[in-house]
Amino acid sequence: MASAERSEASTRTELIDAQLARAGWSKSRRTLVEEMILHVEQPDSAYRHGQFADYVLLGSDGQPLAVVEAKRTSRDELVGKRQAADYASAIKTRFGINPFVFLTNGKEIQFWDLDRYPPRKIGGFYTRDDLERLRHQQRHAQPLQDVAINPSIAGRDYQNEAIRRVTEGIDAAKRRFLLVMATGTGKTRTTIALVDTLLRARRAQRVLFLADRRELVRQAMSEFKSYLPNESLARIENGETSGARIQFSTYPSMMRVYDRLSVGYYDLLIADESHRSIYQRYKAIFDHFDAIQLGLTATPTDYIDHNTFELFDCGDGAPSYYYSYEQAIEDGNLVNYRVLDAQTNFQLKGIQGDALPEPLQQMARDQGVELDELNFEGSDIEKGVVNQGTNDAMVREFMGKSRKDIRGLPHKAIIFAVSHAHAKRFYESFNRLYPELQRQGMAEIIDSHMERADATLDDFKYRSMPRVAISVDMLDTGIDVPPIRNLVFAKPIFSKVKFWQMIGRGTRPYTDRTTGEVKQDFLIIDHWKNFAWFKLKPDGEVDHPSEPLPVRLFRLRLEKWHLLHAQRENTQPVVDELQTMLAALPRQSIDVRPHWDELDALLQQWPAPSQAVQEHLGKTIAPLLRLAPLATLQGTFAPLMRYRIALPSTTVEIDLPDTITQRCWIIYGPTGEGAFAASYREQVEALVRRLADQLSELARLKKGEILSEGELERVSQTLNQADLFVTEDTLRKAFEAPAASLADFLRHILCQDAHLPNREERVNAAFDAFIAQHGYLRANQLNFLRAVKAAVMRHGRITRAALSEPPLSRIGRVEAIFPAQDIEELVDFANRLDAEAA
Repeated sequence: MASAERSEASTRTELIDAQLARAGWSKSRRTLVEEMILHVEQPDSAYRHGQFADYVLLGSDGQPLAVVEAKRTSRDELVGKRQAADYASAIKTRFGINPFVFLTNGKEIQFWDLDRYPPRKIGGFYTRDDLERLRHQQRHAQPLQDVAINPSIAGRDYQNEAIRRVTEGIDAAKRRFLLVMATGTGKTRTTIALVDTLLRARRAQRVLFLADRRELVRQAMSEFKSYLPNESLARIENGETSGARIQFSTYPSMMRVYDRLSVGYYDLLIADESHRSIYQRYKAIFDHFDAIQLGLTATPTDYIDHNTFELFDCGDGAPSYYYSYEQAIEDGNLVNYRVLDAQTNFQLKGIQGDALPEPLQQMARDQGVELDELNFEGSDIEKGVVNQGTNDAMVREFMGKSRKDIRGLPHKAIIFAVSHAHAKRFYESFNRLYPELQRQGMAEIIDSHMERADATLDDFKYRSMPRVAISVDMLDTGIDVPPIRNLVFAKPIFSKVKFWQMIGRGTRPYTDRTTGEVKQDFLIIDHWKNFAWFKLKPDGEVDHPSEPLPVRLFRLRLEKWHLLHAQRENTQPVVDELQTMLAALPRQSIDVRPHWDELDALLQQWPAPSQAVQEHLGKTIAPLLRLAPLATLQGTFAPLMRYRIALPSTTVEIDLPDTITQRCWIIYGPTGEGAFAASYREQVEALVRRLADQLSELARLKKGEILSEGELERVSQTLNQADLFVTEDTLRKAFEAPAASLADFLRHILCQDAHLPNREERVNAAFDAFIAQHGYLRANQLNFLRAVKAAVMRHGRITRAALSEPPLSRIGRVEAIFPAQDIEELVDFANRLDAEAA
């Protein structure tokens, strides 16, 4: 016995005393009492016996805060659990305070918050400040189910459900959570609303938000400041910490300071973009801090590493809450993408010197490259061989196919390059091919090699220029730029996580406040068959021939010229206007150069009018006018950066012309007929208007009458014939309106409606308002509401009985989820909504 006591005493002296001292506990500071005598009641006995607690930790008021039960290192720390509970009971009887409990054998420490949680392993002892903060929460915290979520921060139903999954888990003594929400669905806002709820409920007083890059930390901090303006916020940098209530840090910055902070320093730890690298590189942070831990990621659950699930106690592979990209699109909270699969000739065939046409062989020789040096597969481009002509082809493809605004400029875009040197080559392609655009700063490199990259990124996010960000890694994840409508995958991608993060750069909805234009979807130009690599079959790109205003004006003046000539009136003023527009074209543009001779002829002598001449000018010359306004803009010409490309000696550098030789488009016919959707749409509209004079059903529809199912079926049969094979499905693809009916499309074409009916938006808005008015709703109630919303979308009215039938009954028994009065309110709301939204 004496030997055992000495062993336990040695453990206390050599290990536990030092660990307590590191957390600020010592007899000399009068914060700790060793072997405090406590009167413990024995079972089946009316007597109370005096026993010695190994350590009692005192608060600033001198009252016990915690009891420490110590065992020798050879014993399990949990064996003293009952003994410690008796000490805690005795302290509560004597002082009216229920203390915290630490169980330790010198090697392991378990912390026991008897009022809220079972014992759990921690990395060290709490400080006095930590324990007093927890004591304050114990005394003043409210049940989280009684605290309404602030709808002005996160008002969407799925966001509320995500928050309730966490708060209900916390009330049920869970401490780790993983939210999987598609990029653009508001993970950060959901997190802010959760933090706000926990702060107001006094369940958290100090929060840490972690992200893997400075820009993401900066972005998150800005959003927190916007929605929680009265909270103290601080960023941890350069090894310095702060006492702010909400703190922000990159993982590397926190790795420099975490071991200087106590294990109980934070109440809530939020890990943004939680994936495998966190588990492998930064797990020490999560092991150190004994906080409620929340992981956030946009990566689809199929691609999340099992270690990430384990890190956040999701051992069954099911996150705490999952809101998928597909569901977000269906709900109208994200926009879908279309893919233009475009490979150049050299990407498809490679570059073999002896197989090149003679002119290209001579070009290679002129550049000092021997033909036997050129023996590369297409996959070697930007690795074993660099061909500037391939980059030029990709830039021209982007300029030709990208989504553009009314002025003909590309909407915001990211080009994902292989390397910084590759990004510079793209930049040089823009400089050389489109110098008039580059004077306006249209394309810029934004990566970690560039000085003041953050400032350039801010310009990209908030200013008109640059339109194109050429980037390596820096913009792959987390950057929030809703106006983006173009992505260019100019590199092969092998990580599923990275692939979905890159797609997420374009998914956010956006409405241009100046024009009112709504972002319906976005374009991905995939030069490396990445979608095929991941066995995905996305919707192909549709032709988006957005006609810039100068082009439209030129064509209108051509029509005016033709009309005046037919009426034998003076055409010279119109000819002067047309020539003035042509004179403004930038002559050095890659698109204008091939037309120099014809433009010179038009400027010297305008041709005699004819139908053929008008069609030629409208189809060939008019599209060049998209460049005209930029030629006359006053801009400051900044010295362009000049780069010298440093390449390994094993890399062959050459500049041979390359062209895009493969693209994808949509299929609409039964035997594989296809076209770009805009062209198909125009043909369908012409057919319907032509048939309106022949079919009585269409004539009645044009007058606003409603057709029966039989009448619509007859119209459908007439349309679904060669050569266009018009069906409801093909119309949904062509008009990009997945929820519209055949009748909706016909009314849209015949009655010239500005927009197709969008019942979903009205239903979504009404449900969001309903949820905001009922801020107390629990997660399972929010989940049921989402299912009711889907049922209303599909079927319109909903009966009381339908709430207890599949598919709604699969979610749970409605009577067990809602009180009776709420069920009646829900049915009334849903049916009233259907009548209003119809």
